[in-house]
Amino acid sequence: MSGDNPFVPRAQSVRIGKFLLALSFFLPYLILFTSEDSYTAVDWMIYAPIWVLQGQGEILAGGPHPFAIMMFQFWLPYTLIGYQAYRYASGRLSSERSYFRNIVILTAFAILLVLPLSLMPSGSSVDGLIYTPYIPIPIFPLLAILSYRLLRPTRIKAPWTEESEPVDSDSKEESVWAD
Repeated sequence: MSGDNPFVPRAQSVRIGKFLLALSFFLPYLILFTSEDSYTAVDWMIYAPIWVLQGQGEILAGGPHPFAIMMFQFWLPYTLIGYQAYRYASGRLSSERSYFRNIVILTAFAILLVLPLSLMPSGSSVDGLIYTPYIPIPIFPLLAILSYRLLRPTRIKAPWTEESEPVDSDSKEESVWAD
């Protein structure tokens, strides 16, 4: 055991942690709906870190888009949650409590980053300002919380306790190596 880390990663947990880290780039984090009096023709858009999907009536369009990359400040907390899942599976976090605390803090930060978008007008019309509601989608934080049992590394128990019997210093093994 190196350092004070009481966890040893399991191979399956590390694979699941890597999968969640990769999945954090593909799951959507934000959806927006345009109002009926909007100047745009888009009815809704779903954003993920590396793709965008938009709908206009019955027409769907989407795929990889650089606009999603430009909005990194909005999806970065979600990918950091994926990294926390990998760190937890690798045994690099000190406890389950710190894993949950990190997820809650990053989710709150992601939601707080999106709120100002809904409060700012996205355009104007003859009737006045147009506000577009941006709604954060916490799919990935919920997935990371629900999969903590699959990610849980093995907790190492102390190899001895205070009640253990003292070790005899004149063992055969020590005498062989001492010669």
